[in-house]
Amino acid sequence: MPKEPTNIPMNINGDMDLAISKREAISEQSTPQQLIKKRPDGFDYVEENYMRNMLDKLYPDWSWLPAPSDSVQFLGSEWLIVSGVLEITEEESGRKRRFFSPGAARVQFKTGQPHTAENVIDIDNNIGAANTFAFKRAVNRLTHIADDVYKKQLKTDFLTEEQVKKFNDLLFLAEKSKMKITRLAQWNNALKDQLYQSNYDEAYDTLLEEVDHLSKTKKENK
Repeated sequence: MPKEPTNIPMNINGDMDLAISKREAISEQSTPQQLIKKRPDGFDYVEENYMRNMLDKLYPDWSWLPAPSDSVQFLGSEWLIVSGVLEITEEESGRKRRFFSPGAARVQFKTGQPHTAENVIDIDNNIGAANTFAFKRAVNRLTHIADDVYKKQLKTDFLTEEQVKKFNDLLFLAEKSKMKITRLAQWNNALKDQLYQSNYDEAYDTLLEEVDHLSKTKKENK
């Protein structure tokens, strides 16, 4: 007599909780300063080899696949777009996850020459650059790697009313101590947009040192 199939309960919610916890932990990680580069427009970025290295460590079963259609497109003669799909396997949940991402790059032509096909310098490099942009965006959006660099971290450890008041009181002393307007503005902006429980104490102590230094200098100059 054949055995009846055994139903093995699966803790799907528990597995998904583990997967989400992993994503949150990755998002909260700080990228080593030595690996953060700056673009000519002032924005920060990390290089592709860092993203690949982190993928290998965190999601070793990954693939970068071409988009189902039109993975490489040209916009006139000036720009090209490469589109791909990053696929990873979440070991915690056993599920495949995917993220579609496009990336664009400008076609490079010989200096002073008409922008025609025969004057293109190296279309392979241009396609490679667009592919890199698409890949890095997909890695960040799907896995949260380098969230701190790409300003994608979600902070929820907001300051208490008491902390805000304490900081504002110190800012008032800073203003009375003749702190430079530009520096005062930096601290006010930090209070509005950058201070959380995780970095409040350090910021407060730094501002207090600056205020103490200003007060000391003011007394010495009397």
